Amino acid sequence: MENLVTIRPELLGLATVELEALSPHFAVLGGAVLALVLSVVRWLQPKWSVFLVSVATALLGATLSFPGLSGAALAVFNGMMVVDPYSSFFNLIFLLSALITLLISFRYLDSEKLQHPEYYVLVLFSALGMMLMASARELVVLFIALETMSLSVYSLVSFRRADRRANEAAMKYFILGGAASAIMLYGVALVYGATGTTHIQAILERLASRGAGESVLFSVGAWLIVAGFLFKVASVPFHMWMPDVYEGAPVPITGFMTTGLKAAAFAAFVRVFLSLGYGKGLSEAVETNLHHILWVCAVMTMVVGNVIALTQTNLKRILAYSSIAHTGYLMVGLIAAPRGTEGYSSLLVYLAAYAAMNLGAFIVLTLLAGKGDAGLNLHDLSGISKKNPVLAFSMAVFLFSMAGVPPTAGFVAKYLLFYSAVQAGEVPLVIIAVLCSAISVYYYLRVLVYMYMRDPIAGATSARVPVWSVMALASMVIVTLQVGLLPSPLVEMARKAVAGL
Repeated sequence: MENLVTIRPELLGLATVELEALSPHFAVLGGAVLALVLSVVRWLQPKWSVFLVSVATALLGATLSFPGLSGAALAVFNGMMVVDPYSSFFNLIFLLSALITLLISFRYLDSEKLQHPEYYVLVLFSALGMMLMASARELVVLFIALETMSLSVYSLVSFRRADRRANEAAMKYFILGGAASAIMLYGVALVYGATGTTHIQAILERLASRGAGESVLFSVGAWLIVAGFLFKVASVPFHMWMPDVYEGAPVPITGFMTTGLKAAAFAAFVRVFLSLGYGKGLSEAVETNLHHILWVCAVMTMVVGNVIALTQTNLKRILAYSSIAHTGYLMVGLIAAPRGTEGYSSLLVYLAAYAAMNLGAFIVLTLLAGKGDAGLNLHDLSGISKKNPVLAFSMAVFLFSMAGVPPTAGFVAKYLLFYSAVQAGEVPLVIIAVLCSAISVYYYLRVLVYMYMRDPIAGATSARVPVWSVMALASMVIVTLQVGLLPSPLVEMARKAVAGL
């Protein structure tokens, strides 16, 4: 009987370490549940209580993620998840993106008469799903994390329930997401049939020992999983309705989708990419076919995204097609990462830089948006520099960064990404990427022309910028310029994050 109740100290120590490693996840989960409870306590003024709890939760989760950047990898839940510098790096991107989204949403929800506490809870749960995606080492866990994120975002896209465009956008995104999830899950089932496991490390071991990667079953499963991810990152030809979704969603949520969701998809993509043996020589047939498929998709994504953006006049659609083009650039890094000198670190630097400049651009759009997201066409920006020079300057910084103009974060990120691809021998792909990047300069500068070289619209008034949005906007401008001028801290952080991969 005494043996049954004895607790071994080493087991208790291991549990403590696991709890410490998972503290960001538990903090976000606890904060989301607390915010959900507060949302029904009317005498606490849910408008403020839920908002403040949500902001504090995102900030606490980001703070708890910092120690993980320099910590050792720790497998938890029987190896189905891992907490390592790689997942901690992405946790910072997710939680800081959620924090910025929450800060800029408060005034927006007031002006749209959508101040419901469920909004903040859904943002936290979607961020939690992203965090689980970055830590997943098992394909079923990855699928559950993906659905946790996606279901929350479906609701956020349709948050303007009385708006026909928002309902249409939510329906289209639900159909796209459902198709992607079904394709990916079927691919997982086929990979399981070929290898007998859904654990990423075990899949690699099966490929190395039994040559399972040469089977048709594994090849088809691998392609279906990759196709599911291409849906999630809005790669051509799977982009289809994404610009409509971005246009119909509330402006802050559009910014959150183009940064947090994209980063989460690529974070999981890299882990699964490695599990399929890409870059390890474990399955030559799969690796060769995967390279060719992704090469074509990357070129199509860059070309389609940039060329169609030239024809757009709505700012949300311009940035939507710009986001698709940036997916193409990221795929260049993904293809070249296993053979480039910078490896996957350049991909992580690009995702971090893109999150800062893209979120900053959507902060400006949120402040400029009228009722129902009206007033976001190019001609509505005419003469903004005279009415509100701070917003105009901030938007200029973010657009120059997206175009890759020094000294901004976008220039550093593109340089590292393209340099890594050149070192990997993907010179034709880099040439196409540089030419597409040159095309993008036109539609980015066109926005600046309207802001600085056109007369203000009669009757237009300057936007009032609340303190929460000032804090968010200033932080994004500082990060965008700081990374452009002093990129070494971010680069070193990214290198440490991928060292264990």
